[in-house]
Amino acid sequence: MPIIEKSNKLSKTQEEYRICSKPFVFFRLIGHTDNFRLMTATASEDSGEYQVFHDQQGLLKSTLSVFSDFDMASVMKEDHAGRLYAETNVLDNSQDLIHIATTVLNRLGFEDIQVIALQEVEALHDEFAADDDSEEAYLSDGVSATKDGRLVQR
Repeated sequence: MPIIEKSNKLSKTQEEYRICSKPFVFFRLIGHTDNFRLMTATASEDSGEYQVFHDQQGLLKSTLSVFSDFDMASVMKEDHAGRLYAETNVLDNSQDLIHIATTVLNRLGFEDIQVIALQEVEALHDEFAADDDSEEAYLSDGVSATKDGRLVQR
């Protein structure tokens, strides 16, 4: 399951986190208070605890696709070693960040319990939605499945 952990790979002056799922690091978050930059990870952790994901092109493609689907403006940049990465500005909302990461991992075909759960909720939405354009499909007891794979309680 993608998790957010404290990191110190890039910056000693700003808050830094990594979004990872053993054994890989997929994203880095850097910023202050509520204003963070989310970027695809291009290098393994110095401690060796997490490796950079081996399919960087796939990670970039999936990430840019998810950013576009969620109407998140993004830019492509190069790190100090000339490796491409995608970056966007985000708010410090761990639930949304985990959902973004899980959606990217789903598109990558990465096997993870959170990805499987996302796929199941999407399947519930598709099964019970009134039509293809429905944003939510009511399930029961005030719970709905959204088109993007979230469960919401009203």
